[in-house]
Amino acid sequence: MHEMTGLFLGAGASFEAGMPLVWDLTAELRKWLTPEKLRSFNESWLRQGGGHPAEAIDGLTAALSRADIHYESILGYLETQFRRRSPLSRDYHDLYAWLIEMVYHLLYYRHVKNIQSIRHHLKFFSGLLSLAEQNTPLWVFSLNHDLIVECLAAAYGIPLNGGFSEDVVSLPRRNSDNAITGNLVAAVLSGNVLEKSSMPFFRHGVRGINLLKIHGALDVFTFRDGKDLLKILPLDNTVEGVLESLRATNEELFYREPTGSGKNVKATNEIAYADETGEMQFLRRSLLSGAYKFDPNHDQVLPKQLLQHFKANLNYLKKLVCIGYGFGDSHINKVIREWLKFSSERSLVIVGPGATCVPPALLHLALQIDVIPKTATEYLDSCAGIVRSRRELAEKSLAACIRTSGETAKAEFEAFIGEAQRRKMTSLAAWISTFPVKDGDLDIEAIGVPLDELVKAAEEKVSSTPEQLIEEFLEMRRQHGPEKK
Repeated sequence: MHEMTGLFLGAGASFEAGMPLVWDLTAELRKWLTPEKLRSFNESWLRQGGGHPAEAIDGLTAALSRADIHYESILGYLETQFRRRSPLSRDYHDLYAWLIEMVYHLLYYRHVKNIQSIRHHLKFFSGLLSLAEQNTPLWVFSLNHDLIVECLAAAYGIPLNGGFSEDVVSLPRRNSDNAITGNLVAAVLSGNVLEKSSMPFFRHGVRGINLLKIHGALDVFTFRDGKDLLKILPLDNTVEGVLESLRATNEELFYREPTGSGKNVKATNEIAYADETGEMQFLRRSLLSGAYKFDPNHDQVLPKQLLQHFKANLNYLKKLVCIGYGFGDSHINKVIREWLKFSSERSLVIVGPGATCVPPALLHLALQIDVIPKTATEYLDSCAGIVRSRRELAEKSLAACIRTSGETAKAEFEAFIGEAQRRKMTSLAAWISTFPVKDGDLDIEAIGVPLDELVKAAEEKVSSTPEQLIEEFLEMRRQHGPEKK
């Protein structure tokens, strides 16, 4: 039997598709949620009969102000305060739910506001198709909340199974007038199946991707009093269909207040919506983040049985490739360590651009581990034997530069293009000024070159290929560093 290879994805696996790393997302959160804005929010909540005591707000503000902790640690701080059962426990719990909803929306907008960019960058992940052909099915375990794997499956026509049953429910989409305009279809996974059965993934030999999202996802919710899981299905089998269903879930499922105010009911970290009969129902967001994921002494939205399903399904593999994972989750590390320890025939590959060594907790298994310092797309290309063109490599390098330096690099590149064009036009003008003139016009006869050849030479002087411009810009940046503003 073919020795199965599977993938384990951390945040770095989606980075080249435009998704943020943990510190990137933390920076976005801090930029948006300043101490002043948080206090302003709380003042508004207090006026409406809610809000939190100053001590709780001050604690969250202090955590947000710490440059040495990322957003998961900030969420962990709120969880810890809640677990201490102080008089403010409820306030810390509510702030945790509110903050994780903010994280959800930051990731959500990364998807729906960048559809064309996501689609463009998916071409660099085409090596995944080769792995999916060699491993039937291809197991993909992910800690990411994003929908990049779903988009890849749609882009390359690979069947995808998220472990949900064939049972589906319809959720009514509504317009601004509260009229039903259509339906979203969602697959269901009952709590009974999670607890007592194996999840209905593709069986051995079936072409496709088995995708298990261990920490929840933007398109996965709990419903029916939190007992069952629901996954929104794409509107069609395209990248746009995947992302449009996500947008519709967040913007076209709602419950209009019966007061006639025209406002929709808001529930923290939940979507309140009206079903076909007009009754209010709830979808609770499934994102799992913070310091106590799968802690046996700590409640969480996402069913804890998912970790057991990860452990069980991992046994189908002889080789696990961890891409973009920093080994920062102890509950995950334990499962991988026990899986690897079980047999000397099992192997682990750690892939990341900064990967240089085996994690300390796995050093006793180092002979079964390879560390490959490549990005996700570089590794996938190597699996498929793909050699990228000069233009594609230039595009990837520019995208990496902009993702790392943000709007600064983007503005620098635009300025560089403008300056490059000005330099070329100045050079062209200087070249033309050397030509002989007769009666106030160029003397073509004296030049001795046919006019069409002269025009072609002029065009060559002012034109550059996209890859040339990108390479020149990146070289300038390497030599001089980012422009100081």
